[in-house]
Amino acid sequence: MNIKKYFIKALNYISWPAFIAMMMFSGSAHAQVEYPNRPVKIIIPFPVGGLSDSLARLYGKELSERLGQPFIVESKPGAATNIGAAYVAAAPNDGYTLLVTTIATNALNKWSSRPLSFDPHGFAEIGMLGVNTLYVMVGANSPYRTVQDIVKAAKENPQGLSYGSFGSGTPNHMLAEMFRQSAGIKNLTHVPYKGASDSSIDLIAGRIDFMIDGATINLANSGKLRALAVAFPKRWPTQPSVPTMAEVGFPDVTISTYFGLAAPPNTPPAVLDRLNAALRAISSTPDMEKKLLALNVMPMSVSRQEATSFMRQQSEKWGPLYKTLELPDK
Repeated sequence: MNIKKYFIKALNYISWPAFIAMMMFSGSAHAQVEYPNRPVKIIIPFPVGGLSDSLARLYGKELSERLGQPFIVESKPGAATNIGAAYVAAAPNDGYTLLVTTIATNALNKWSSRPLSFDPHGFAEIGMLGVNTLYVMVGANSPYRTVQDIVKAAKENPQGLSYGSFGSGTPNHMLAEMFRQSAGIKNLTHVPYKGASDSSIDLIAGRIDFMIDGATINLANSGKLRALAVAFPKRWPTQPSVPTMAEVGFPDVTISTYFGLAAPPNTPPAVLDRLNAALRAISSTPDMEKKLLALNVMPMSVSRQEATSFMRQQSEKWGPLYKTLELPDK
């Protein structure tokens, strides 16, 4: 058979719409495989030196090795994580600008009366970096040896005691206010900071009386601070000697904080899936679990859908409580 005539005859049997769709899918799949083909920025909405920064750099290094492009960590702190979050929300939705999310970014800030330029629930969730919790912390030289010591001193002092947080409406602030209400303390002085470094310096020096925090637990391990209780339903595995808040009389003062990774709204699913698969593979290695535990973080390997559901549940859990707390931005 004449090859030219055979080819022309074969063309008559081709479904051209299907053929075009197939070629478009092939090109799309090829483009998806190429991600990432240039450096990726990971934005942390906190100052350099805190736990978010450590996790971003830890995962960024592993992502760089697995995906073949640099993952560069950049800090954009302030406004209870809203500055960094707004920056990422407005970034191109191509997967090259990512955000380290926290309970503040996705769950709590939705209930704030601050005007937001973005929807905290609008991010395209990629997955989880891990979970941790908070501790009632005092300086190593503090006269307060127990949580009940803090309660007693706060009730006896007309001005109350001072405590640090990372800003109004952050988990540290909310849990301290919950503790105040639960303990029946009339006055506490809230001292907001931009991050863990400045607050820990003042806590060590005794310029503030206590703090409910998780990022500074390593300073307790080194003897510069002292952890009086953990705000978790059971004792934390890396700090087995620290009692729970329930054990010291405050069973409702608990929280599980989390760290996730998200992209701008409407980022292509193929990009999100590739990043999620990489995160889950990284989290599953014994070496990464060991490194996370050293940061007082437990691994949390979940799908994109599970990450989204978990964060929405946290928002619904804390929303009603947020509305009852005495926050200056309300």
